[in-house]
Amino acid sequence: MDAAVALAPPRARGRHAAIALVTLAVLAGQAARYAVSPMQELVKADLRLDDDHVALLQGMSIALPTALMSIPLGRLVDRASRTRLLVVLALVCAAGSLLTAVAGEFPIAFLARMLVGAAVIGAQPAALSLVADLTPPETRGRMITLVSIGQAVGGSLGYALAAPMLHWLPQAARAVGLPPEWAAWRLVEIVFALAVLAATVPLAFLREPARRETGAAQGGGLRQAWRELASYRRFLLPLAGGMVTVGMADAAAAIWAVPVLTRDFHQKPEDFGAWLGLVNLVSSLLGAVLGGWTADWGQRRGGRAGALLGAAFGAALSVPAALFPVMPDVAGFALAMGLFLTCGAWVNIAATSSVMVILPNELRGTFVCLLVAAIGMTAYGIAPLLVSFGARAVDRHADIAVSLAAVGLATSVLGTLSFVAAMRAARALPRPA
Repeated sequence: MDAAVALAPPRARGRHAAIALVTLAVLAGQAARYAVSPMQELVKADLRLDDDHVALLQGMSIALPTALMSIPLGRLVDRASRTRLLVVLALVCAAGSLLTAVAGEFPIAFLARMLVGAAVIGAQPAALSLVADLTPPETRGRMITLVSIGQAVGGSLGYALAAPMLHWLPQAARAVGLPPEWAAWRLVEIVFALAVLAATVPLAFLREPARRETGAAQGGGLRQAWRELASYRRFLLPLAGGMVTVGMADAAAAIWAVPVLTRDFHQKPEDFGAWLGLVNLVSSLLGAVLGGWTADWGQRRGGRAGALLGAAFGAALSVPAALFPVMPDVAGFALAMGLFLTCGAWVNIAATSSVMVILPNELRGTFVCLLVAAIGMTAYGIAPLLVSFGARAVDRHADIAVSLAAVGLATSVLGTLSFVAAMRAARALPRPA
């Protein structure tokens, strides 16, 4: 009886407070990560970069540290204090944002974005693992949605707030004596670094919850964890394939949407900053709600494998929406991109929920970190370069819209097929204790 009580989820008030603190930290980190996106043309001009440099700065800088730290971070999530890990990652994120602000050349900027990207991506499996232990399986999809909402709001705030800050921060900086020659985008980075530090303070008081739903590898070493992961390979391989391909589509869209608006539609940051932030926010929130709801609904209708019904449907719907870069006007671009981003968030939550329900506790962090590494290398390391290389291959280097649409179409189709295969494999898997 005592063991059952110890392993039960915390009471509602404590559970909601803990999830709120985790969500706040995720929100601040996402805002710091995406604040550069609406300013990337300004960063490009100030640091004298080309399109390939921008792709590396926005993509490979996230992919490399994610790949390098995936296994050790996964083991930390599964075996160590996740609350302390989140605090450390928040401090690394703030340091990376400050280093971005003072970078004078590409290598320093690349290192700075590596710190931010590694911290934000690394926080995801720790946050998901915490939420999984704070909630029962039947409501886990909806609770994971709350963390995703924090990601969505944070990313959207990064877009929405950066543009107006570019105008009023230089005046505020002069008032406090900062160097007048500093570019406005550098001041924006300082503000977001301070926001991350502020969010770290309440996170330090979060209590580590008890681990539940363990399996055969609990307390064992890495070799034992690998063996248990291998027993789930028929489910995990197609699931990973689906999340990687859809992640490639989303990352390419996030990085190249602003250049398409700037070059093809002749928009400036002050023209699209507010509405693009709103599109990101609404689509991410709607996609997260749909993903969490369909994950829990799918479990009720089709067992644990049913959690992937929403992922398969969302991936299929993203196929026509991938044409957003070649829409004839800004309104069409915004509507199609909103649908595309909604599908991406939908897929991510539904697929992640299936992992948190199907895999035992001691494998979740390891697998999610490996998955994040795979997504990082392909989505942020390869997909952006595929767009720029593809545009150059057809002699359309100044107009990357067609190449972006082609990448989105291909990856969305592959993602749909992968989730269907994963759902079929999940029906034969054992349930964690």
